[in-house]
Amino acid sequence: MVQIAINKALKIQAPKFDKHKFEKAVNYALTLTENHEEFYSLIYSAFLEAGVIFIILPNIQGSKTNGAVKKVRESMMLMVNDRRLNSDTFWFTLFHEIGHIINGDYSNISFEKETGKCEEAANAYARDSLIPAEKYQEFLANGIYTKKSIQLFAKEIQRDPGIVLGRLQKDGIIGYNDSALNSLRHKYKIVLKKEAK
Repeated sequence: MVQIAINKALKIQAPKFDKHKFEKAVNYALTLTENHEEFYSLIYSAFLEAGVIFIILPNIQGSKTNGAVKKVRESMMLMVNDRRLNSDTFWFTLFHEIGHIINGDYSNISFEKETGKCEEAANAYARDSLIPAEKYQEFLANGIYTKKSIQLFAKEIQRDPGIVLGRLQKDGIIGYNDSALNSLRHKYKIVLKKEAK
């Protein structure tokens, strides 16, 4: 899967990686978590200007790869897949890989349940970028986890409500089988266009 992404990246003209521009593009990406239709093309363009080639691939069955970062010529390749389908896990995976780049880890493949300092740092970056820690603690202090309270908090921090829901479930604060709350989730499916010959 990573080699497929590298092969795609090699066909794309991209400027030299610019970390400062990339940080700005990442901040822009955070404003797009609710834009489920157009986020990819918008993030792709913003990242490309910063020298980061953003590739999403459909999952290959049996692969336990969540994403990857690789240096390609003078640019960076950032790949994620649709293995988990839900928007909350997609955004977390994306920001996990962004975290590797921000932290200077320019050659990384993220596997399911992988551990280590680099992975923990990338997880912390993703977690705190998607939901600012102080705001999250304030929300938890209220102790109210209804559909409406989640939506209001998500609006306050300008994130998709599914991201907040996923965090609460991951942290064991609410269960995974509440159908009313799970309606906050969006599902993504990657469809590749056939390349012209």
